[in-house]
Amino acid sequence: MNAPAPARFAALLVAAVLLPGCALVEDFRQRGDKGKAAKLNKAHAVFRTQPGWRKLTYRNNDLMARADARNTAVEIALREQRGLLLVDGAVAMDFPVATGKASHPTPKGSYKILEKKEKHASNLYGRILSDSGSIVVSDADTRQHEVPEGGRFVGAPMPYWMRMTPTGVGMHVGKVPGHRTASHGCIRLKKDTAVQLFSILDIGSPVTVDSFAPALGGPLGTDSVVVAEVTAKPRPRPRPKPPAPAAPATAQPVQVADNQPQIGAPANEVATTP
Repeated sequence: MNAPAPARFAALLVAAVLLPGCALVEDFRQRGDKGKAAKLNKAHAVFRTQPGWRKLTYRNNDLMARADARNTAVEIALREQRGLLLVDGAVAMDFPVATGKASHPTPKGSYKILEKKEKHASNLYGRILSDSGSIVVSDADTRQHEVPEGGRFVGAPMPYWMRMTPTGVGMHVGKVPGHRTASHGCIRLKKDTAVQLFSILDIGSPVTVDSFAPALGGPLGTDSVVVAEVTAKPRPRPRPKPPAPAAPATAQPVQVADNQPQIGAPANEVATTP
């Protein structure tokens, strides 16, 4: 049964007052969150002004204490060879990474964690051993190298594996040689960083890979950019073949029409056909 007209009018009036109020409350909340993140990020900016910061890992202990899979995201900055863990948009951790070399660049994009394995090994890259156990190929690629009879392939260890793509790009423990690319496309982490990220992130956690960390909007701190961005090598264009030398010109017989002056003949003479 329909409500009386005055009751319907009152309900509409209350909705008209409350709904804009809810929108204002949400707007203020979002502005407050951004303000808190900006204030917290100032502490992070100070970290990047100290000498030798590129060798260090920044952690905001208060943010790390409340980090979980619901409020975190990871950003990887290829130009800086750094990674950020964000908690509610603020930088909770700033850590060194090693991404793909020019031959195997780490692809840019927005990803999600697809798989987590504490103990994992590559099925593409590793070592090939002979039947006696000696190393035949130290940097093997199963798509290019064959295992000799009696030998075996040993995949490169990738502890605390966090897969980002179906084709095998992910984050894991590996050698981080210091401000330069080194991997076959994955994002290598120092062990303490990988252990913390593995414990916080979950399936579906977002990971962004770009030239610079989007949360920072570009390079931040003294001498922030330490490496050039690595991209796939362009295929060399084939050189155009030089044009073939022109054949030497041969003298062509001169055809002379009837009653036309012959070239080279005196002007008062007329060439005639025999």
